[in-house]
Amino acid sequence: MSSSKSPKLLTRLVFLFLIFIIGLVCVYDTVLSICFATSLPFDEQNPLCRLIISHGGVRQLVIIKSVATIVGVSILFCLAYTKFRVCVTIMFCLSLLLFYYLTFQPLGNNWSFVFEEGPLDHFFEFYYSLDKKDTIEKLM
Repeated sequence: MSSSKSPKLLTRLVFLFLIFIIGLVCVYDTVLSICFATSLPFDEQNPLCRLIISHGGVRQLVIIKSVATIVGVSILFCLAYTKFRVCVTIMFCLSLLLFYYLTFQPLGNNWSFVFEEGPLDHFFEFYYSLDKKDTIEKLM
């Protein structure tokens, strides 16, 4: 009896792990928006994000991204328990593409800056920074 439940449990755990990674990529994107708040109005390539920045600033963009992340991860969490769980796999693949784009596109072909002054370095610096207030005040 327990052997028939194990594959279901393992499958659900895999899908929940995929949802966690999707949420982590969304947080990574939002943190990069905070780190590059001063140059984001000029460098943003997404037309919808440019529209939000032009009307409400980077602060509004961060708020919308945060709310959308919470709503999106909640929806995917619910879908993981239905027959529509294939949507989780599709979103996971799309989030991996987004992570690749955010991390390696700004560097061009210079791979030496992945951890030195690159997006990953800014991400970790944001969380290990002793003065988060200074970083967040850039948005105000």
